[in-house]
Amino acid sequence: MDISYNWQAASLTVGLIIGTVVVGRFFAFKLPAFRSALEFNNADRKRKWRELGHKYHARVVVNQRIGLFVSLAFFALFLPFIVSFEEQAISKILLNALLVLMIYDLFCYLTHRFLFHGKGYFRRVHAVHHQARSRISAIDAQLVHPVETSIGIGLFYVVTVLLALISGETFHIATIVITFVAFTQLNQLNHVRFDASSGPLQRLVHYITTMHDAHHIDMHKGNYATITMLYDWAFGTLEQPATNSTD
Repeated sequence: MDISYNWQAASLTVGLIIGTVVVGRFFAFKLPAFRSALEFNNADRKRKWRELGHKYHARVVVNQRIGLFVSLAFFALFLPFIVSFEEQAISKILLNALLVLMIYDLFCYLTHRFLFHGKGYFRRVHAVHHQARSRISAIDAQLVHPVETSIGIGLFYVVTVLLALISGETFHIATIVITFVAFTQLNQLNHVRFDASSGPLQRLVHYITTMHDAHHIDMHKGNYATITMLYDWAFGTLEQPATNSTD
């Protein structure tokens, strides 16, 4: 690996990440089902912020700041060393993205299951997030203890950096964009209240949201992974959706 501080590639990567999220959401919310879900989740956010402020106010603000700080540190201190403009085959770009996401999801699964749902201090830390019970909505993604936020975000960045070091190669910009957008959006999406399930895309989103909602019934449910349900299926912790109703 050519150890050099490629701030140009890192800057473009950050710009593309922001652009991808903004454009993706713009077009997604043009769809009636997604627009309806957005309206419901925004309304529920306002209700919880108003009625359950003792749970949400400090947690949401602190976690937004921690997420921003940790991400800025990664973008400034680590990303420029592991990303480049070097041309790569599309197959390699996609394979690397898949590798990062699946290895991250494995460690996320193990951390979630055995650390946060184990015993002792970290279970109490995770219990903050489980104050949000089925049925959850978008704001509940940020009802998290600062320690858990730091571990969760840091885990993704550590996996990304270590895989670059182990492979001895920098990642193409597209690989980082794909993995970062998938990581951030899926972690947000799996907390969204989304009841529509009339088409292929809507059924997929409905599946993602209800599978994680099942995890929030109490502290004894499965579905510990965050990218796919592969590891829950493989290790016997797959939990069926909490409900198929729209109530």
